[in-house]
Amino acid sequence: MKKLYFTLVTLIGLMSIASAQYVDNALMFSQQYYGSTARSKAMGNAFGALGGDFGALSINPAGIGIYQRGELSMTMSPINLSNTETSYQGNTYQENNNNFNFKNFGYVSVVPMHNSSSGLVSLNFGLGYNRLANLNSSSYISASNVPYSRMDAFAQNTNGIAYSNLVSTDTYDPYKQGIPWESKLAWENYLIEVTNPNTGGDQYSTFLFSDESVKQLESASHEGFINEYVASFGANFGHKFYCGMTFGMQDLFYDEAKMYSESGDWGKFDYTNAERTSGIGYNFKFGLIYRPVPVLRIGAAIHTPTYYYMKESYSSVMSSNLVDINPDANGTHYEETPLGNYDYDYNTPLRFIGSIAYQFAKKGLLSLDYEFVDYSNMKYRRGSDGYQFGSENSNIKEIYQSVNNIRAGAEYRITDAFSLRGGMEFLGNPYKSKSFGVDQPNVDYKFTSYNGGIGYRAGIFSADVTYSMGDRTNYMYMYQVDGFNVEAVKYHTRLHEVLFTFAIRM
Repeated sequence: MKKLYFTLVTLIGLMSIASAQYVDNALMFSQQYYGSTARSKAMGNAFGALGGDFGALSINPAGIGIYQRGELSMTMSPINLSNTETSYQGNTYQENNNNFNFKNFGYVSVVPMHNSSSGLVSLNFGLGYNRLANLNSSSYISASNVPYSRMDAFAQNTNGIAYSNLVSTDTYDPYKQGIPWESKLAWENYLIEVTNPNTGGDQYSTFLFSDESVKQLESASHEGFINEYVASFGANFGHKFYCGMTFGMQDLFYDEAKMYSESGDWGKFDYTNAERTSGIGYNFKFGLIYRPVPVLRIGAAIHTPTYYYMKESYSSVMSSNLVDINPDANGTHYEETPLGNYDYDYNTPLRFIGSIAYQFAKKGLLSLDYEFVDYSNMKYRRGSDGYQFGSENSNIKEIYQSVNNIRAGAEYRITDAFSLRGGMEFLGNPYKSKSFGVDQPNVDYKFTSYNGGIGYRAGIFSADVTYSMGDRTNYMYMYQVDGFNVEAVKYHTRLHEVLFTFAIRM
């Protein structure tokens, strides 16, 4: 068979699978969606100037000063449906994923200072948690007659490694010597072979013809969350000025399983990757709310980075069943990596939030939040082996940019007991239009959510229900091959969520 062989590798192609995964995960672990109570979610999470809702403690902690009575609240989300539509090589598939969540549990206490409405009116504190992100999703991709193969990527990413370093012996284990695990898997499954055995043995090719097409499919399952456990403190000065601080402990969990398969007249191979990441982090939030007149509130908040300590485990399995290649390659093959473990630190970016809210004759209100986040400042640090993630941090700065997020909400009181609410969120594009000197597919990244709900208040009891529909479009590569215009997979995700909040004032 005629060999495919490429001598040039682009900057993007040089990014190893592990490095690219870190760059992708950095964004996923930094994006926060707030909306942990039904009321805040219904109003588009535009609660930076409103307060008086436990979800606001993760947005603007000064909102705790708005409380005039203590409160105990709980939010459940029995429907969290993620519908992901993938488009690749003209083929479209849909996958659904649904799960139940506890979104919020919170307690707020109000300590009156004196009966006057001037000076220090009260000191308030709160404890509880808010869910900031739901990472559950599933996807499926399939296409026939694809003019490039992942085997070409295996070969390119192995170039420069002497084939003797891929061979296990009684005294040498490639998995423990810094050799890319993917290269070792492909070598043991006869998917790559040496093209220069007599002059270094460090260049590789595949057995495919130059015009040979293949069938590809990938199925992926993702599970995870980001919770924030908060301790908030705030003060009310004359019902005009409120200040607050939140100390947050974030709990992150993410589990990903991907199965990739490729086939043709030559047979097939299967490649499975499993990764689990968990993290514990902390941050501080500081906020102010000012009421120059009773109907107007102006808020501002700053969130420090969340400083995470992360632990991950990972493993891969590859198998092949090849025909009509050569006597050594023909037949079935199997290779499994050991279980890898790695620890490191990770910092999310700083956040700034500005807010304004206006009340209409105690019948309705409008609220608007603006949030600034610079995702190019995400940073990995201090790997357990001393690695400082220079390449990954450089790629983060090359790929990501700052964003302007807009959240808007409205509430109208129908009666003394019932209120209607609605809101929208417009999250900016965190991707630069060009990276590594080429156009990036995520120039068309979009995320918008549309929310609506109803609330009931009677005495000390309140109940709220909200429906939210998020719409996100993003693009990702399964892999990259120099010399081919590899198509990015388009992911169009609809997120349907129903929330119920129950609260008792004390």
